[in-house]
Amino acid sequence: MLNQSEKIKVMIVDDSVLVRKYLSNIFFELGMDVVATASDGKIALQKMELYNPDVIILDIEMPEMNGIEFLKHLKEKRQDKVPYVIVFSSLVEDGSEVAIEALNNGATELIKKPDGPLSENLLSLKEEFKIKIEELYNYRRLKEVKVEEKKYSVFYGIDNLKLILNKRPIHPEIIAIGSSTGGPVAIRKVLQKVRYLPVPVIIAQHMPAGFTKEFAKNLATYFSRKIVEVSHNEILENGVIYICPGGKHARVLKSSSGFVYYEDTNNYEDIYFKPSVDILFQSLRESGCRDVLAIILTGMGRDGARESVNLRKTGAFVIAQDEESSAVWGMPGNAVKLGGVDIVLNIDEIGEAINLIFSH
Repeated sequence: MLNQSEKIKVMIVDDSVLVRKYLSNIFFELGMDVVATASDGKIALQKMELYNPDVIILDIEMPEMNGIEFLKHLKEKRQDKVPYVIVFSSLVEDGSEVAIEALNNGATELIKKPDGPLSENLLSLKEEFKIKIEELYNYRRLKEVKVEEKKYSVFYGIDNLKLILNKRPIHPEIIAIGSSTGGPVAIRKVLQKVRYLPVPVIIAQHMPAGFTKEFAKNLATYFSRKIVEVSHNEILENGVIYICPGGKHARVLKSSSGFVYYEDTNNYEDIYFKPSVDILFQSLRESGCRDVLAIILTGMGRDGARESVNLRKTGAFVIAQDEESSAVWGMPGNAVKLGGVDIVLNIDEIGEAINLIFSH
């Protein structure tokens, strides 16, 4: 699968000796390097510092420190090169509370442990891990390609937004939000400050297929606003918050009847995460919508950065979450570096910024 110099470093965290053994054999056959194993999250945190794995395979139910607690500790490290974490647990079901909590705390992918003996499911597991990890590896390799970075001026803080609005009134027709690691919590913090919402909101949060519907339901329990997973060919209504389905790319077209969402089921070689923020932003730009309020929240990688530059050139106003309040300052940070951002705000300021824009 990979040559020797490209071997992916894997750490397996599971309290079952048998599971660690079977998974180690699978990754050996796939040409990957199992650099460490651990029986609980506490040991895994110690070994992570020593072995610097690219991918962590994580169980949920473990002694000392369970998988969710481990994810919370990992998120606190606040570094751009956080390992990809694939949760491998019998508790992972589409839309389950544990699955949503794992994704909320930064898990990248989820694989359900087979109901029967692991030994009887090795071939199917091998194929599933192969597909997921190769996709992650290809995405990581593309992400690490150096891009030309120039010095761009950008404003910081809510006070500077007030100055901008005095010189340049902004009248968005739609709000488009992109996020990844740490995004579910960040999205809640933004929405809880928003008082007035006269336009539709479309959110591309990196999540696997089968989980965004439950995420939308979970988010709706915190607010009186209508929050739903958007459906193919749905016309977006003002004041409604739409979550793009996981496992599919999202496009929004501006038509005579308003904004229309449609699914893009194509696979793009240079884009791993579905829904992709870049593709969402690109669709708005290509449909001729100039009055977009684009917001890039916490997340690893560069998704959204390239198209934030292009959106901004066509007249959109782009807000990025600041490094201090981001779980991972990859997506917003790269957008800033590429010159795709008008203003950088703390997560506690972004909801208030939306209020200011619509009341000005």
